[in-house]
Formats: sequence, structure tokens, C-alpha cells
Amino acid sequence: MSFVGTFSIEGTCIRTVRLKAKGLRFNCLRCATFCCRLGGPVVASKDLARLRRAIPEIDDLIETVAVGKGISRVVSSNPDGQCALLSKESQNKFRCSKYELRPDICRTYPFKLIRKDARLTVLVFPCRGLNYRKGELIDEEFVRKYLRFATVA
Repeated sequence: MSFVGTFSIEGTCIRTVRLKAKGLRFNCLRCATFCCRLGGPVVASKDLARLRRAIPEIDDLIETVAVGKGISRVVSSNPDGQCALLSKESQNKFRCSKYELRPDICRTYPFKLIRKDARLTVLVFPCRGLNYRKGELIDEEFVRKYLRFATVA
């Protein structure tokens, strides 16, 4: 995981405090290389509630695992390691079979937003969709769009 930047949040105003990767952009290539083929995602309580409303049998696909000193619920993995909800659309193109219902961690991958009071830190996981030419610019507008998915530190 790498550091992308720090932002300050004052009401609806978001300002860049420090941006390590100026000009960084993201465009999902739907390759599922790092996000979906290395195990199922952690599901928060609100994710699980959303999935349960639409998929009554979702509990059959949820596992409880030890993470550090605590436990988390995750979507189970297939024998090949990929998320049980991942489906292949065409050669080298993948999509979540429950895309509209996917967990919040999937909605923001490869980014993790961590909020502590009026400070927001943006971290990035490995992903082939990160580049400096194509895709959505990682800036204040990006942070505003995804702020609701921030984890409180």
C-alpha cells in the first residue's frame, strides 16, 4: 500500500494538503488482477444488509476470518482464490456478478480513504488501472465523490 495524499475537510470544502502522486489517474481495466482474484472482500455490516435484501442465500457465501486481533466477515473464495462473486465477461475482462450490490471496499478499490476528524488520508493498493494518462484524476473532486466510503480512524 502506498500513500497518495492528504486532504482537509471543512464541511463540503475539500482541499489538498499534500499530494505525493500529482497527476495520478485511475481507470478500471476490469482485469481483476489484484482486487478480485486474491480472495473475497471484507464486508461491513451495511454491505451485508444490502446483499441480504437482494440475495437471500448470501450468508452461504460469507465466512468469518481472523484479521489481526479481531475478526471480519468476507465473501468466500473459489478454489482458485478468486472472489465467489467474480464472473468472467470475456477474455481478460471480469465483472462482479452483483456489481450494483458490491461491498464498499470494492467500490473504492484500489483506494482506501481514512478519515480522522477533518483530515483524510488516501492510500492506494496495487492495480493495473493506475496511470498518468487515462482515467479519473485523483484530486479534490475524486475525494468528494468517494468521501462517504472513508473509514474512520
